[in-house]
Amino acid sequence: MTINQKKKIEDFLTALPKRERCIYRDIAEYAIELGYTPSQEKNAHGAVIALVFTKSKVSKRLIKIHPPDVYSDETEFKIQFYAATHYSDFIHERVRREFEESGSTSCESNCSHCLGKYTYIYPDGREVYHCYMRSLLKLSPVGTEHINEIKKLMKIQVEFWLERCSK
Repeated sequence: MTINQKKKIEDFLTALPKRERCIYRDIAEYAIELGYTPSQEKNAHGAVIALVFTKSKVSKRLIKIHPPDVYSDETEFKIQFYAATHYSDFIHERVRREFEESGSTSCESNCSHCLGKYTYIYPDGREVYHCYMRSLLKLSPVGTEHINEIKKLMKIQVEFWLERCSK
């Protein structure tokens, strides 16, 4: 990790509640290990509104972290992980929540536009697919108990992109 990357992360973390800083520091440092570069997303007034991790080789955003603001006292964590096909109940429920709250439309299981898709299976067996174009899904709130799974999802997604780039 470069000094500049470390500074961006540490500066950003000061905007988060103390109890969450170690969680997001760990995730951010892992994104850098995977070759992603942190950048600050700013509003029109120049205030930092998010820390985003991208990789120029694949031109994709892997994660995005928004600090709490006047509208929400919750840190918002978004991640792209459509390459992962199996995940915990925690992640599965977050996928369901995002589908239902967003009101986004589902695609067919064999959608020709998709390079990947998120899937939610309801208890009645009905499957809903959403194109990866709605790629960064909100997982927050996350706790220390979710860090290892989040890292696993990140790694799976990164390997998927790198494999596609090498073809």
